[in-house]
Amino acid sequence: MKKLLFLSLISLLVLGCDNQSGEAEFTGNEVSFDMIPGSVNGNETNGTLTIREKSNGLAQIEINLEGVLTNANHPVHLHYGSLADDGNIATLLNPIEEVNGIGKSITILNEFENGTAITYADLVGFNGSIKIHFEASGPLENEILGSTNIGSNSTENAAYLSGEKSITICNSDY
Repeated sequence: MKKLLFLSLISLLVLGCDNQSGEAEFTGNEVSFDMIPGSVNGNETNGTLTIREKSNGLAQIEINLEGVLTNANHPVHLHYGSLADDGNIATLLNPIEEVNGIGKSITILNEFENGTAITYADLVGFNGSIKIHFEASGPLENEILGSTNIGSNSTENAAYLSGEKSITICNSDY
């Protein structure tokens, strides 16, 4: 009986420690956008971009893109301005990598390339856009596989998704 009581107490201590020490990784705040499809050499893509607030206030940017090539690795740029602009790059996000037929990228963003700090709250109101390139350099580096406006520009996405507007080329200047 003493052994059973001792094991029960140990179990309660372990469970209690697990529940107290583990804060939730995310706050539950998030926004999602449909990626504006791109096409390179007949290879069409579609997907989603989700910005999730981490418990420390930072933003986690998750991109899922269908239609990428096997073993693909595509650069992702966060730009100042909307897709209608040829805005400079605010920062590079982690590249899209093909995993089981889906292109995936997850980036935890805390600052831009110029050192400006950014939080989830800042990013969801940011005047920006995201573009995914076919390659980092070479003849197809300016080909866009997918893109979306974020923050204050997100209302413009419907015109791109319907085909009313088309995406500008990417300005790779910082």
